[in-house]
Amino acid sequence: MNIMRFVVPKSLVEYVNEDQTLRQAIEKMRYHRYAAIPVINKDGVYVGTLRNDDILRRLLANGSFDQREAERIPLISVMDADYCEPVYHTASMSELIEKVKEHNFVPVVDDRGCFIGIILRRDILNYLLNFYNENDRS
Repeated sequence: MNIMRFVVPKSLVEYVNEDQTLRQAIEKMRYHRYAAIPVINKDGVYVGTLRNDDILRRLLANGSFDQREAERIPLISVMDADYCEPVYHTASMSELIEKVKEHNFVPVVDDRGCFIGIILRRDILNYLLNFYNENDRS
């Protein structure tokens, strides 16, 4: 099965650029009520996912939160780049399922590593539920 049928395209996904500040990322995540958001570089290459956990870890390390300081903190210095490895657009369904077991969404990249969208865990679960229900009837 082609996993591309599940992709929410980049044009419909909120993301942040790696050269943005922590405050900009926090504001975008808060506005959209996200717990995690993809991070890409200026060339469109996926570099990681920023999570609330990353932000909290940074705040706890500093002992407080100052919005002015957050304007000076580069986003890239806060995120854990290894947290959510992307899948390639050619990945198998079993590779995708392994990823969605651990993450609410899985970033999808092309052969050059450029971010093309995400696949949501809920879409995979809905597909599997429909598949299960169809096979259960027979």
